[in-house]
Amino acid sequence: MILPFYIFIFFFGAAVGSFLGVVVDRLVSGESIWKGRSHCDHCRRTLHPLDLVPLFSFLVLNRTCRYCGQKLDWYFFIIELVTGIAFVLAAFTIFQDSWFMLVNLQYIFLALYYFLLIGSLIAIVFADIKFGIIPFKIVGFALFVSVFWFLLLPTLYFSPIEISILGLQTNFLNSLAAGLGAFSFFFVLFYATKGRGMGFGDVVFAFLMGFILGFPKVILALYIAFVTGALVALVLIASKKKSFKGGTIPFGPFLVFGTIISLLWGTYLINYVMQFFTL
Repeated sequence: MILPFYIFIFFFGAAVGSFLGVVVDRLVSGESIWKGRSHCDHCRRTLHPLDLVPLFSFLVLNRTCRYCGQKLDWYFFIIELVTGIAFVLAAFTIFQDSWFMLVNLQYIFLALYYFLLIGSLIAIVFADIKFGIIPFKIVGFALFVSVFWFLLLPTLYFSPIEISILGLQTNFLNSLAAGLGAFSFFFVLFYATKGRGMGFGDVVFAFLMGFILGFPKVILALYIAFVTGALVALVLIASKKKSFKGGTIPFGPFLVFGTIISLLWGTYLINYVMQFFTL
């Protein structure tokens, strides 16, 4: 068992989630991501390092600012928790319970790639929920990371069996075609609904989604996104709540959910489904 490792990964992910919360807020407000220390959104006082311990500070302070006493948004706690859990799921998918994989440079690079990618995707989720936008800078960063991964991949010498087990996308042309296909499909929807059905940010993200996953995993991701989006919409309508915030339901979180599920377990899920068609 390598439980201590996964505990470390969880808190590492929570710390990354804390940084992502700052990134999302500052990208939207136009503040510098790298300059200026974290501060209270209400009184603008600079926060003490003890106020910034992921998860714990929020709970110990009873979600209040120690300086002005104002309640803090659950958004900060949730993004830290979600990122921690997502990092653990990604790490477990890669390393399982193997110490050998844990010290294997190939798998370490793959984990770093997944962490950067999933962190970017989580930032997109919370930007879309909180502000109703998908920041192009974050999409661009995730795309850069994905292109760099394709350039790095040939030097890592994953065996065909490892590629199959991990479900790695290794064909650049397949990814490019899947990205363009997903972009075209969403652009048609955007154009046909005159932007009322979805925002252009969703169209741009669709290219990233296809590029990351390739075909056929992008199809699985889109299916998951549309099904979960429809289910949530039905629940909101049934409860007489039309949206998370405002007049529409952000679709970005469902696209990201489908992307992460397909990234980590897409090959397994597709193979499982295809068994029923080959019986």
